[in-house]
Amino acid sequence: YIPSFFFQHLIYSSNHLNYSLVWALLDTLSRELQALVEHPNGTKTNPATTCKELLLAHPDLPDG
Repeated sequence: YIPSFFFQHLIYSSNHLNYSLVWALLDTLSRELQALVEHPNGTKTNPATTCKELLLAHPDLPDG
């Protein structure tokens, strides 16, 4: 948990909204959420937790 005052200090510097920082935070959050909902493909960056999970996500992949 990160307290909200932490973000207020980063986003509002000198009482002006820092749009570039807001967009950067939103972009990072979007990528993290996308990684959570993507189907696993068996690679090192997006592994499956079990063989069955990989089979259910990609039934057309060959065994092995």
